Amino acid sequence: MQRLLLLAALLLTPALTYACTCAGPGPVCSAPSPSEVILRGRVVQQTLISPPDESVENVDGSASAIHSPGYYRVRLSVLEMFAGELRTQEIDILTNEQSSACGFSFVTGSEYIVFASTNQQTNELWTSHCTRTHELEPGKEDADVSWLRGLAALPRVATIYGTVFPVAGSTGPNPLVTIDLRGSQSRSAVPDQNGRYAFPNLSPGDYTVSAVMPTGFAIEESRSVTLVEKGCSQIDFRPRYDGHIRGVVTDSDGRALPEIFMALQRRDSNSATGFTEIDLKNTGFDGRYDFAPIPPGDYLVSANHLGPSLTRPYPRFYYGNTESDADAVTIHLVASGTADNIDVRLPNAWKAVPVHARVLRPDGTPAIGADVYAYDLKYLYSGDPPRANADAQGRATLSLYEDRAYYLVSTISGGTQQRCAGPLKFVAREGVTLSAITIEHNWGNCLAQLDSEFQPPR
Repeated sequence: MQRLLLLAALLLTPALTYACTCAGPGPVCSAPSPSEVILRGRVVQQTLISPPDESVENVDGSASAIHSPGYYRVRLSVLEMFAGELRTQEIDILTNEQSSACGFSFVTGSEYIVFASTNQQTNELWTSHCTRTHELEPGKEDADVSWLRGLAALPRVATIYGTVFPVAGSTGPNPLVTIDLRGSQSRSAVPDQNGRYAFPNLSPGDYTVSAVMPTGFAIEESRSVTLVEKGCSQIDFRPRYDGHIRGVVTDSDGRALPEIFMALQRRDSNSATGFTEIDLKNTGFDGRYDFAPIPPGDYLVSANHLGPSLTRPYPRFYYGNTESDADAVTIHLVASGTADNIDVRLPNAWKAVPVHARVLRPDGTPAIGADVYAYDLKYLYSGDPPRANADAQGRATLSLYEDRAYYLVSTISGGTQQRCAGPLKFVAREGVTLSAITIEHNWGNCLAQLDSEFQPPR
């Protein structure tokens, strides 16, 4: 319920759009609670509530109207009330307009079972497709409705149940697992041959559920849950092989390097990049890293995976001490195995030098405030390229690495438009002043022109 209330609070602002991510609704027996309204009803009216359009000035001086998504006020005729207080025969439920913001799509005239939560600030009821709200098929018995109708006759106890799934990548039986329950009552259970377990007839209250695994396996941490009368909680566990690949990253003098971004990859011919990333993390203060828990397989380890930045004057470097993934040493890891001393020693730090750039508008005036970037040719998709802002003369100074080849680009934004300049290819030399680049393309990413299939927008 806390998750649902939080979601409703986030969705309260119709002018913003959120990507909808939710674990999905729990079982119907986990739904009833004092903060929730559950009803069966028929949609009689829907009203779209939209925020006013916002006028913005574009880069070229024109104006555009920004239309933000809103939300629907859905009026239902209440046919049956399962939870909450019925004050009138009709009730309003709010849901976001866009499915990307978890909005639920209602059809006027159709009948629904609705699970809604009260927004504590506005006292309005919200629902989403993260709940068990769903359309009812005419003439067909609905399992949720049947359970809710029988709720009053159920004993005043609760249940925790779930499944321990097979170990990922394993073809054999699951290792012996014990499920421990601690709280108002304490119990233990061993899952059946299908991995299922249950703790029935529990008193309402707070509980902690944990799975105990033998050495060589890892599993999620314990979970806490609050049970209400006649309620339930589904808690599943997914054990994994407790494999480790670990080592230390140092500079050319053997000093440990903290905060170096590490990647654990597996070659994958079906991936666009040829790799699947299994784990990502930074080295610790002592330069050490530990990828865990990971399944058996063949892996590559790379240090400084995103490439050079102002604070990391090194290339991407693979275990085997090479910049080339083709020459990297493959690490074979057996089930629940440990590969130690997978150390990476980075080459000599590169020398940073100042490079001067200038960005102009199409009319030759300075592109004041334009974002200026330099992309290393070997790291065009770096998430942390060198950047600066153009000053009142359109000038910017970038700190780059000597003798490295770069593309210089610049972007300026305003309203709904982006414009770009470049790319200008150059080699970084200390104090060099580059030719001016002009904001002349009506798209935001000038590096896109490097793609032979790029089609400029009209």
